[in-house]
Amino acid sequence: MSGRNPSPDESESALEPEILDPSDDEVIEAEAAPIVLDVPQADGRMPADAQAVAPVTGLQQYLAEIRRYPYLSKEEELLLFHEYHAQGSREAAVKLIMANLRVSVAIAAEYLHTGADHMDLIQEGNVGLMQAIKKFDPTKNVRFYAYAAWWSRAYILRYLLNNFRLVKIGTTQDQRKLFYNLKKEKAKLAREGFAPDTKLLADRLNVRERDVIEMDQRL
Repeated sequence: MSGRNPSPDESESALEPEILDPSDDEVIEAEAAPIVLDVPQADGRMPADAQAVAPVTGLQQYLAEIRRYPYLSKEEELLLFHEYHAQGSREAAVKLIMANLRVSVAIAAEYLHTGADHMDLIQEGNVGLMQAIKKFDPTKNVRFYAYAAWWSRAYILRYLLNNFRLVKIGTTQDQRKLFYNLKKEKAKLAREGFAPDTKLLADRLNVRERDVIEMDQRL
C-alpha cells in the first residue's frame, strides 16, 4: 500500500465529523473515575494478573519507563498549560504528555479483546493524547487526564475501525457515527433519566433505527 500518512491535523479533521465532542458533564464524570494503571514492581516484574494480559517484554519495558514520570498536581498542570499557550513551550507540552501516558495504556487495555496488539493501541491513543493537548481548555474546572481519555479513545477506535475485520462494520457516515457514539449516547440518555431505546437513540444520533440495532448487536 502506498501513499503518505496523514498529518495530525488531517487526522483530526477526519475524526471530527464523526465524533461528538464530550460535554462538560461527561468530562467531569470521567474525572470522578481516575485512571488506574498497574506498573512493574520494583524488581521489574509485572503483577501476576497483568502478566496474564500483557506478557510482552516490550510492553513491560514501556510501562517501566512511563512509571518514571509522576502524576502532576492540578497546580502543576495549570502552570504547564499556561507556558504552552502563552509561550508555545514545547517542553511544557512534552511534560504534560509524559505525565499522562498512563491514560492511553489503560484505555488500550479495554480493547485487547479485538486481537489488536496492545502497544499498537497505546501508540494510537498517544496520538489522541497529543490532540488533547491542543484542544484542552485549562480555564474549565476539570483535570486534563479526563479530557485526554476522550481523545485517546477516539483515536484507538478509529484505528480499530480501519484495521480490524472484527470491527470493520461499514464505511458510511452513519455507521461510523454509531461506532464512535452509540455507547456514549446510551450513557447520556441514562443520566438524563431516559430509557435508551432504539427509536430515541436513532432520533438523537439522526440515523435509522435498523442501523442502531445492527450496530448494537455488533458492539
